[in-house]
Amino acid sequence: MLPHHSLVMYKTKPAIVVAGDPDRILIHLIDGEERRVRSKDVVLLHNGPISSFPKELPSAEAEVALELLRDEHPEGLALISWKEFVELAWNDAKPEHIVTAWHSLLDNSAVEILEDGIRIRSSEEQQKLLEKEKKRKEIVETKAAFIESFRGAWKNHDPALIDKNPLFQQFFDELSRCARGFSDESPIARELGIKMTPQAIHETLLATGYWNMAFNPWPERNGCILSSPPAPDAIAERADLALERLDLRHLSSYAIDNAWSDDPDDAISTDGERIWIHVADPAAVISPMSKLDSEAMARGSTLYLPEKTVPMLNASLVQTLGLGLSSESKALSFGITLREDGRIAETLIVPSIVKVERLTYEQADTMFESSPALQKLHGMAEIRAALRRSQSAVDIDFPEVAIRVSDGNPAFLPVPHTRSARIVQELMILAGEAAARWAYERNIPFPFAAQDSPVSEKLAGCGLGPSQSLAENYGRRRIMRAALVSSTCSAHAGLGLSFYSQVTSPLRRYQDLLAHYQIHAILARERNSKHSAPAVRTPAPLDLETMNERLYLYSQQAAKNHQAERDSRAHWTLVYLSRHRDWKGQGIVLDASAENGQILIPEFGYETQMRIPRGIKPDETVILALRRASIPELSASFDILPQSA
Repeated sequence: MLPHHSLVMYKTKPAIVVAGDPDRILIHLIDGEERRVRSKDVVLLHNGPISSFPKELPSAEAEVALELLRDEHPEGLALISWKEFVELAWNDAKPEHIVTAWHSLLDNSAVEILEDGIRIRSSEEQQKLLEKEKKRKEIVETKAAFIESFRGAWKNHDPALIDKNPLFQQFFDELSRCARGFSDESPIARELGIKMTPQAIHETLLATGYWNMAFNPWPERNGCILSSPPAPDAIAERADLALERLDLRHLSSYAIDNAWSDDPDDAISTDGERIWIHVADPAAVISPMSKLDSEAMARGSTLYLPEKTVPMLNASLVQTLGLGLSSESKALSFGITLREDGRIAETLIVPSIVKVERLTYEQADTMFESSPALQKLHGMAEIRAALRRSQSAVDIDFPEVAIRVSDGNPAFLPVPHTRSARIVQELMILAGEAAARWAYERNIPFPFAAQDSPVSEKLAGCGLGPSQSLAENYGRRRIMRAALVSSTCSAHAGLGLSFYSQVTSPLRRYQDLLAHYQIHAILARERNSKHSAPAVRTPAPLDLETMNERLYLYSQQAAKNHQAERDSRAHWTLVYLSRHRDWKGQGIVLDASAENGQILIPEFGYETQMRIPRGIKPDETVILALRRASIPELSASFDILPQSA
């Protein structure tokens, strides 16, 4: 047991033993703290007696002894005990001398304090420590200057108050990482007194002028990939598919889309009573499990932002595979024959080569009367729509507004309702049903799309067709259940179909590319079965486990992309409103049943909740005036003005 009033070292601090028993001792530390510790946790320096610590005074004797040791050992000294050191300094080894030496050496860069003595550093090590300390002080001083400068700019909303010191960039980068969702923690934000949320940090970066209000952090916050996908080493058809393409170049095939679309991946045509839906064929050049496939899976889908588009596949692939971007296009074509009631009578899926003419929806509507092919497709689409409604399909029709940004300025472009858009939509649904039935009959793992029945079929307007009431369309949307993608084939209640998949957008949706992998594998197997000695080994379809794994990963990323697109639309709407604080415009009441009702601002395609005065009913038009807009919070509040306003 250690003697009372002996001097010990505890975690490199001197301490006096005050009391003890076989298990624990009570020590009085030099900083005034008392602790009960185990004997083995301390190092005995002197038996004492010592009852109190000497005053903290610099010691010339200790400094002289240290210089002697440094001169004798320029390469450094691994250890000299406390007893040896104080005997060198005072020719004696009293406990008070050890404490005085400890005080004198504590902040000396030439020395490292140890439990049982000191280590003397080499000259080179000391120099490195001095440089490190110098840098530490510079960081402390730079941080203090940054905090002062930043607070001034923040308080006064004046970017000019931010010092242009390049050393400040490290702190701006730290704040930006948090605001963009890359980090949950920012020490500098805490020191500035900023709430630790991306929105709060976003607000301060706007207030100080470091971020322009046009900067959109939402895709990164949602976990989207914003870099361009890598280019392929080469673009060549897969040898393992042994493709035999059907020549359909004699057909008048039309790729009909929005004027701003630059990734056309579907086209339509007719041949007698057969409808042809031609789809871009990336699975003919991209192999499952390849680098290009992994990249596409990681992205999930093409990301459509108002300010830019981030494609799922590299631009060179889209340019090569897009329908109508060259004089001739290779496609995976779905030839579908209908019964009189619109049900599918026969489905033929073939690799093909087609000649495609690109049209905007408006152009297609203009040439409608002079195009027997478009007229026939319109008639077939109408039959299909009627069939689905007879099977309780739900029609939801909301005004659509496209947002396009140029030089940081958003423009809001109403998307007109066109006959050709309805034709294309109906035929893409038809292709999805045909592919799902085709895959189900062949018992292969497949990315089926399903949706449970709505909470109330009456409120959802099942089978009633389109409604002119925006409030009714809003009510239908609210009670619809989420659609799911899985390898289990189930009905899609919203579309009124027992079988459904999505197969017409493989350039921009990974789910569709997965479907194409499976279709190509089966087609290759069926072709090879006709040959006694196949030239190549056909690829096997993805197994169920692989399909489920890939669908899960796709669904996770696709959900992030969808949320980022929604948030980005709201962001640019808020940017516009923040620049037009005196905005007034129309709102259409969608729901007035709750304390806070729902209003659509058709100019922006923006929905907002607000208190609706009594007497105002759904579908009524009201005049709104902007009260407040917050870009970081993605929120805006409005006042309803008297009609005379």
